[in-house]
Amino acid sequence: MNLTKGVNIGSVLFAGFVAGYVMYVVDLALDGFLGLFGSYKIYKQWLVDAELFPGFEDIALFLGHQLNGMLFGFFFAYPYVYNRLPSSLILKGGLFAVIWHILVLIVSGITGLLGSKWMSALIHMDVSGHITLFLLHLVWGITLSLFYKPPEEKL
Repeated sequence: MNLTKGVNIGSVLFAGFVAGYVMYVVDLALDGFLGLFGSYKIYKQWLVDAELFPGFEDIALFLGHQLNGMLFGFFFAYPYVYNRLPSSLILKGGLFAVIWHILVLIVSGITGLLGSKWMSALIHMDVSGHITLFLLHLVWGITLSLFYKPPEEKL
């Protein structure tokens, strides 16, 4: 089973990087807007508390976020998923983001119940944290859809 068949690998890596970057910058730029955003502070504190990457938490957080953006972009680009989403790129990315957000909550809930401190903390964030995470997933999904070009659309 070839999981990359029908995926424009270069495009999904580029789109995932851009989408991850846009999501990260929106979170930084809108820190505090309407009592939302700034979730990077939570994740950075997790790294500090775990004593991971001492002194390099910001770099580790950024690079990890970018890798996640690119890796998780493959779920979007997989033809079985991509071709079943609406044809409008905004709706395609928005619907994917909503589904992705729900999956993140489910996985976080299960792993949090099974003892993962970080996933448990994610589920137990306050309402503004959950709204922020949802809005950031929308930013990521829509940006991903705007930048990803399936193989048949290669220039």
